[in-house]
Amino acid sequence: MMLFEFLFTDETINSKCSTDKIAWDTMLENKRAQYVYENKIGARKTGVRENAWKDQTGKWRTAVYYELNREEFYNR
Repeated sequence: MMLFEFLFTDETINSKCSTDKIAWDTMLENKRAQYVYENKIGARKTGVRENAWKDQTGKWRTAVYYELNREEFYNR
């Protein structure tokens, strides 16, 4: 939560490029992170993409994408 607040409010970051939305992803298998993103932070799941990237062993991984905009963050 502190990271999101920092990204939305830091004057140095926002003077160069206003941060209105933060987007990130996690592995499909990371259910604990997904629970936190959706139920604790209030992020929106925006998509799931199979074979999004290869891990260090060469195995293809599915990514789950999330977004949180400034208004959603402050209204949570």
